[in-house]
Amino acid sequence: MRGTTSGTRASSARRRKPAPIVSSPPAWPPARPGRSSSMSPLILPRSEGYYESVLSNTTVVAFIQGVVPMLNRRRIWLTAVSLGLGCLALLVSAQAFVTAGEKKADAGSASRFKAKPIELVPKGGKVTYAGELTGEDAKFQNHYFKVFTVQLEKGKVYRIDHKNAGDDPKFDPLLFLEDVGGAQLEMNDDADPVKSLDSQVIYKAAKTGTYRIIATSLIAQQTSKFTLELAPASPAESASAEFKFRITNYADASPVERKKVIQKVTKQLADKAGKISIADAQLAIQLAMQTDDDGIATARETYGAISKILAGAENMQVAGASKFLESELNKLEKYLGKGFPITGKTVDGKEFDLKSLKGKVVLIDFWATWCGPCIAELPNMEIAYKKYHGKGFDIIAISLDRPGDDEKLSKFIENRKMPWPCINIEDSRPLATKYAVNSIPFPVLVDRSGNVVSLRARGPQLDRLLERLLAEKK
Repeated sequence: MRGTTSGTRASSARRRKPAPIVSSPPAWPPARPGRSSSMSPLILPRSEGYYESVLSNTTVVAFIQGVVPMLNRRRIWLTAVSLGLGCLALLVSAQAFVTAGEKKADAGSASRFKAKPIELVPKGGKVTYAGELTGEDAKFQNHYFKVFTVQLEKGKVYRIDHKNAGDDPKFDPLLFLEDVGGAQLEMNDDADPVKSLDSQVIYKAAKTGTYRIIATSLIAQQTSKFTLELAPASPAESASAEFKFRITNYADASPVERKKVIQKVTKQLADKAGKISIADAQLAIQLAMQTDDDGIATARETYGAISKILAGAENMQVAGASKFLESELNKLEKYLGKGFPITGKTVDGKEFDLKSLKGKVVLIDFWATWCGPCIAELPNMEIAYKKYHGKGFDIIAISLDRPGDDEKLSKFIENRKMPWPCINIEDSRPLATKYAVNSIPFPVLVDRSGNVVSLRARGPQLDRLLERLLAEKK
């Protein structure tokens, strides 16, 4: 392991070649956990009538602009319908790649990146490390990495840069920021993909303490000299970080504080007078989608306000985001506050009717054994089931596994020891068609009256919703 705390800055204008389109999801980098994991992955419908996930659960999901042809192993062309928003690839960045079945990190979980850390000691708020990724470094899924620790102060905004300092212009830096326990806070692949492949994270520290920085590469087995720089953010970067901080912490805010966040964010967007960046659009959409659980009235108002502002953006790709929000709002209008009938025969041959669970809070989970994000969410669901089942919480799974894979599904359920029932493959298909399910996981949470209260009850949000709903009087 080589490296010093001084070195020269090195960056060059480099363009990435378009990545080849594949029929199965790449295994790298790991999915980003956190509040944004409530977003559903993009699922492409096959002509046979089943589904295959190609993007992970992440911060926010991106649809590819235009119609994207994809050829699977049976030579069947698949297409993904555009939202007219190619720039919403911004919503996933490198976070879009995840391997099927990969475990999702959550608060308190151990980091995937296990290596002896290098301590960074800033002077005057700045520190530069000049080092090299080599074949002798620790690796995760064939990606070499170095781990650093640094002390950050609550409320301060930092800029962390991971730059190529070697001779290979194709070296693609990838940067992760974790808390001391290994929970991922931020990640970035290309800070400015037009100019270079270097990565950058702007972060406002939520608390004073030790943080972990992981310097690695997007491409497997890449080695190169690099520099890692930490410095105070510029005023513009700090303003952007503050904007993001309000949105990413929205779920933890009180009802009164939430209203203030919505007002501040919409005002900030409107004040830009059409000069709205892709990053601004990303965060605005993230905020809108977090209001789903505040009720249809709040969601309708927020979606409408943000959609109107984005529609006036000078950047046509950003302007197209308004259509995405309109589509999402239509989905909410269709389901929120209404019943969601589910009937069918379970995998073990029993008849099921959601009406039999009236009086309970129920999670209706559209999933499949081949869906990586679905499997990644199972531990969270199991924890919630164990914690709240005795208080009136239940789960019904609806399998979108391939026709004929009944035995595979049964074995998975048996081996996993899933305590909740699952509708069999044959009866699940009509339900997916009825509710126009074209992406999974698709979690639908219904209250004690059997009415839909959320379409994004995953990750930490599931626990928050259950705690509130089960505390309400019957």
